[in-house]
Parts: sequence; C-alpha cells; structure tokens
Amino acid sequence: MAYLTQGDIESSAGGWGYQDFKYGGQKMTSAQWTSFCADLINSVTAAINSYCKVTSFEQTTYTEYHNGRGASAELGEYLPRDRTFLMREQPVMSVTSVSENTASETSAPSWTTRIQRAAGIAANSADYAVLQRGTMTYIWFFQNVPAFGSNNVQITYVAGYAAASAELDAIRMIAQQIVSNYLAKYRALQEASAARTIGTKESADMFKVQVPDVMTPDVRSQLDSFKRMRCMGSAWR
Repeated sequence: MAYLTQGDIESSAGGWGYQDFKYGGQKMTSAQWTSFCADLINSVTAAINSYCKVTSFEQTTYTEYHNGRGASAELGEYLPRDRTFLMREQPVMSVTSVSENTASETSAPSWTTRIQRAAGIAANSADYAVLQRGTMTYIWFFQNVPAFGSNNVQITYVAGYAAASAELDAIRMIAQQIVSNYLAKYRALQEASAARTIGTKESADMFKVQVPDVMTPDVRSQLDSFKRMRCMGSAWR
C-alpha cells in the first residue's frame, strides 16, 4: 500500500513530468517515467514506514502471536502483566478474534476461540475486553487467562487509519513533500556532468530518499507525531 500516486507526483508543487528528466542521456519516455514513479512511490512509502516504525498507516488486517504467561505470581495468582496483551500495530480499529492454543507442546495445535466482552454476551461468559490507555489499545483477560507457552495466543485485528481520515491525509501530504524534495534534488543531480551519462536507475542509486536534503528536519518533525514508540515488557511479546 502506498501513500501517493503518479498523479499526485505530477500535480505536486513542482508539476513534474517525464519531460523534466533524462534516461541514458536522453529525455525520459512516458513509459520510463511511469516505472520511475512506481519505484519512487515505493521508496517514499517504505521510508515513512521505516522512520515511524510501522508496517503501514493504512488499515490492514494483522494476525500475530504472543506468549502466554500463565499465573506468574509466587502464590499462583495472575499479575496484571499476565492478563495484558498489547497489539504491536497501532492504532487498533477493531479486534477480530483472540484464540489460544490449548494443546500440549507435543500435540498438534488446537486453537480455542476466546469470547470478547460486548453487548449481547451472556453474563460471566466473556473472557477478555479490548481496552485503551492513551493511544495504545490492548487486551485484558478476565478469565481463561492464557497458560504459559510460546506463541500460544493468536490475535487477529485491524489497525491503521481510515482512508478518509485526517491523519492519513496528513501522511499523504508529507509523502508529497518528500517526493518534491527528492525530485528537485534529483533534477539538479542529473544536470551535473556526472549524471548526464548514466541511466535513471543508476542515478537514483547515487541519491537516496533518506538523505537529509529529502528527509529534512521539517519532514521528520511532521512525522514524529505519527512515530510509534516501541513498547517493552511481556505484554508486547
């Protein structure tokens, strides 16, 4: 999933098009420009995701596995950390399912679906609730707390911003700013004598999206508000 399109690039402040760049010392063709834009869009999207430490800001379904911790208190009681499971991708929009592998370590997996607290659920039948603290969403078990094990808790959920959200619009605007910075510097590079004799891909290899002239302090400052901080502790695992 990408945060901008070729049309976004061509309608940006620079008004860029294939006629502005060269390939192998010649004016770039429309087909070469389309391929170049696709590579650039992928690079910019990857750079944003890497900087913000997310898989994607667009809504995506994830399935991840966590370690059950059992009752870790000295007297066999459940501590808060035993009941808490923090999804690794944020923001979480919804939780689809939570299951526990209740089979022994030497048996084939047997996944038991746990019940989420919700309207219409019979009293005392819910196993967990989906809760939020600040911007972080997590699962809290009331009963049937997962036993100690490795990757024995399966959580399927949807995370990311809605397509028409203000947050995703802001990220798209930042992506366009990065592209404009890149193309302005890239064109200047091509105009240098060393760049006139090599192709688009080779020239692109000389100039990366992550360089300071492209990922400027202003761009990084804007992205910082979306940057995910890695959580530590057992709930994350």
